[in-house]
Amino acid sequence: MKAAVLEDWKNIQVRQVSPPEMNPGEAILRVSMAGICGSDVHIYNGDNPIARAPVIPGHEFMGVITELAAPDPDLSAGDRVVVQPLRFCGECTPCQRGFQHVCEKLVVIGVNQNGGFAQYVNVPTDTLFKIPDSLPDEVAVLAEPFSIGYHACSRGAVQKGQSVGVIGGGPIGLYSAIVARELGASSVAISEPLVERRALIESFGLTAIDPLAPNALQTFKSQINGDGYDVVIETSGVDAGLDFASEATAIRGSIVTLGFPAKSYARYNITRGIIKEISLIGCRVCPRDEFQKTLGMLQKLNLEGTIDFGRIATLPRSLEYLEKSILDVESNRECAKILIKPE
Repeated sequence: MKAAVLEDWKNIQVRQVSPPEMNPGEAILRVSMAGICGSDVHIYNGDNPIARAPVIPGHEFMGVITELAAPDPDLSAGDRVVVQPLRFCGECTPCQRGFQHVCEKLVVIGVNQNGGFAQYVNVPTDTLFKIPDSLPDEVAVLAEPFSIGYHACSRGAVQKGQSVGVIGGGPIGLYSAIVARELGASSVAISEPLVERRALIESFGLTAIDPLAPNALQTFKSQINGDGYDVVIETSGVDAGLDFASEATAIRGSIVTLGFPAKSYARYNITRGIIKEISLIGCRVCPRDEFQKTLGMLQKLNLEGTIDFGRIATLPRSLEYLEKSILDVESNRECAKILIKPE
């Protein structure tokens, strides 16, 4: 089969490889569509602390089941499915407490195990979610990154009528804002320095401000009458983003952090956090039940026509354009989600 192999850091080769073997409890998936995530840039550059090489990357993908290792009451060959790319041990304390998404031995498919930038991939059946017939491939493939935004809103306990600020207007920031609005947030604004991203954000009816402009903080807070935001979702992972977040958060508000810093850590003004009694909340991937809810939300948005998904993602590119596409993401030459079609 054809696959894009990260042979070493900054070196992707599209070549023929052996088809994946199916282990007990697994299915073989013919990949229909895969998305490029900002974390794929870190994997490509060797900056992701859990990534390994060689590996077939790609953790945002969907496809069609071609074979199951054993009969399954909920799945059949021919089913269209989307993958939540998490393998967990089921035995550690987090798993036993029902938090499998933060398993102590968590394996992320496409990061430290072969993933979806290939024609076929083997995945555990418990990572698969059937796709409604009404949901097209190019929307279903967004379930994984949208689930990150859903979990961020869940961790921040976003409620109807609250104000939500988002730091960083990349795909995850945009999806977090869309989810927050769908959950009933009364005011949602995004801080994003790139003018192209701000234009995309505003095309979805969301407010975007430039954090580098004069009086940016006042402009950001003016969206909510100068008060702080109830919940701020920080997706940038940089010192300036965390500092802006702590300034923009209301007294006794919450900051949800999900942007991984490039150098393993970022500075946070703990004094300001103490004075304002800010809750600083970590956020990683997504629990299974929230992934299912995300899929339902995407179906609802698609049926209602509320979101123009054609502007969220690009037309699919072939596997041969993967490396160039990752570099496009790194250099911000493409603001929309880049989709890859392995076939």
